[in-house]
Amino acid sequence: MEAPMSNSVNTNVGAMIALKNLNNVSDSLSTTQKRISTGLNVADAYDDGASYAVAEGIRSDVKAIGAVNERLAVGKGMIDVAVKAGENISKSLQDVRVVLTKLADQALTGADRTNYENQYNTLKNDIDNFIKDAKYNDITLINTSTNQSIISNIDGGNITVTSQNMATAVYSQLGAASDYSAAAALIATTGALANAESNLGRAMNQLAADSRRITNQIGFNNAIADATNTGLGSIVDADLAKESARLQSLQVKQQLSSQALSIANQSPQSLLGLFR
Repeated sequence: MEAPMSNSVNTNVGAMIALKNLNNVSDSLSTTQKRISTGLNVADAYDDGASYAVAEGIRSDVKAIGAVNERLAVGKGMIDVAVKAGENISKSLQDVRVVLTKLADQALTGADRTNYENQYNTLKNDIDNFIKDAKYNDITLINTSTNQSIISNIDGGNITVTSQNMATAVYSQLGAASDYSAAAALIATTGALANAESNLGRAMNQLAADSRRITNQIGFNNAIADATNTGLGSIVDADLAKESARLQSLQVKQQLSSQALSIANQSPQSLLGLFR
């Protein structure tokens, strides 16, 4: 095999080697600068197709978890509205008991009885309005028998929020107090008012339990999202301290490669001295 010509104006081997080294350094420098500017070791499919595909799948899951928590927050809002309505109904029932106790007095007659009967009817109307107006995004939990199913995870699982028909369980229990005996029957230990109070207590307890379930699920989903993001970071995040040190090294190499190429390009000029 014929040895390569070391003194040729047609083929400058030194320049070719220097140019190749410069191109390699420039490519590495470009990659490092991209990692520093994006903060990512895998910013797109060109960096690592397999890792990028995995990362995109993980990002999709994280976004889906965010969407689930958004819907869970809506469910939490529905319950909060229902609970606030229940609290107001509870206060009204306390006032109802006070008024009915007075109406159960046989000695209460005339205008005084009429006034207290009006108070009782007003309190009943208030309770009715609380039940009808307790809506969140036009959805009620306390004036219906229809439960609400709320998505709880990215696999399509659901949490069921149990409806509490307070129109039947509470309001309908409050009958007329047309005379003292009717009022006395309402406030008896086993009377309709006691039933209304007991039904309200059970409903509030169930709503509170459902609210805790949703709150716990939101917290769990957030924990999953945090752990998933941590795993994602280990796949795609760049080590900026390492890349910064590499950048400085490559910049020095680029300068040296440029100088080496410049020197190699001057080599053919030495051949001119042979003809002087």
